[in-house]
Amino acid sequence: MTREELLEVIEAVLEKAEVSDVVATLTERRDAAVRFGQNRITQNMDTFERKLRITLGDGERKSVYSTHRIDINAIPEILDKAMDMLKTASPDPEYMPPVPAGQVYPVIDAWDSLTAEADPSGRTEAAARAIANAKKNGMEASGLVGMSFESTAIGTSTGNLAHHRSTQAYMRLTLDRGKPSSFRLLSAEAWDDLPVDDAIREVAAEVESDENQRELEPGEYRLILEPQAVTGLFPFIAWSLNARPADEGLTVFSGRQGELVTGGNFTMRSEVNGTLKGNPFNEEGLASSNVTWIENGRLINQPCTRYWAEKTDREPLFIPGTLALDGDSGSTGDLISSIKGKALLFRRFWYIRFVDQKELSLTGMTRDGVFLVEDGEIIHPIADFRWNWKPLELFSRIEKLGTPERKWQLSVPPMIIGPTKL
Repeated sequence: MTREELLEVIEAVLEKAEVSDVVATLTERRDAAVRFGQNRITQNMDTFERKLRITLGDGERKSVYSTHRIDINAIPEILDKAMDMLKTASPDPEYMPPVPAGQVYPVIDAWDSLTAEADPSGRTEAAARAIANAKKNGMEASGLVGMSFESTAIGTSTGNLAHHRSTQAYMRLTLDRGKPSSFRLLSAEAWDDLPVDDAIREVAAEVESDENQRELEPGEYRLILEPQAVTGLFPFIAWSLNARPADEGLTVFSGRQGELVTGGNFTMRSEVNGTLKGNPFNEEGLASSNVTWIENGRLINQPCTRYWAEKTDREPLFIPGTLALDGDSGSTGDLISSIKGKALLFRRFWYIRFVDQKELSLTGMTRDGVFLVEDGEIIHPIADFRWNWKPLELFSRIEKLGTPERKWQLSVPPMIIGPTKL
């Protein structure tokens, strides 16, 4: 559907609804992907969904009704069903009316037509090239190659009306030869912006370097985290950042607004229309904005719902689909070369779980490459091992940052963490 057709449905819902508080959202989504494993293509998927979501409220009760039936002539019948749900709903003690009128939505260009309309050939050929490279080098290839789009129209009974669309191209690639392995995640708005062939060659070379792993000798090491390793830890901070659980004493950020929570060279922000393209509005129709969450180690802002913002005299804020960690300059290789003494290089973490949410302590495993580094040189690979860390403590000991890289909707740099006992 075109932008005009989507908005026409939204306006019809707002016009015909018989209650004062209405939010209507109409979304189209396509996700097309090729999955491969054990050096063969195992699945080709192409799904499409169109869904109308209507929220009705009468000042104290609220109902949410969703349907795949998209027909302007059927809207009275659809609204009747939503009204039936509203009549039987219980009063909501945290009821909020639709967002106020006058929302100013940022205009974000995150659409690539070729990616949105792509047939399976590009995805299949990329998977085939990864498989061919793996076979040539005695390795196994697995991963996912995909292209997707989302187009959303939203309207509120308070007079807000908006539309946004975006595309996403991505590739997840793992090559392995038994224990030696490596991984790459590529993502962009446009398929043509993915360096697929470069990534395949680089990952194959990284697998070669991961042969003949040795056990880690206990001791004190600096930690060199590649961007993919940083992305394993970084989101747990965002998940723990919400204002309400912090105010209720449930997270590590409780009572720490304005205080140092990491080292001074850690700044976390969300940009709506920067290197990463975010969403101009949330599911309520609240306009998004650029937000700095942690600045030079100090907690500045926290995501906060409209209800909790009103209750605590705050500004309602949400993460608009992107998070970025400020960096400096230099590649992972440059950080390795700068090391004096012993360090460990980490490519990736997985199986990460909370040990204690209130302390923000985590446990996880290394994966796809750990290496001993001495005086700026990689000495040999290390066998994977389990770790137990507190990300805020790690990020309080950042000694050096490199150039940020995009990893899905995150932008993170490689970094050197100060001496850590392992």
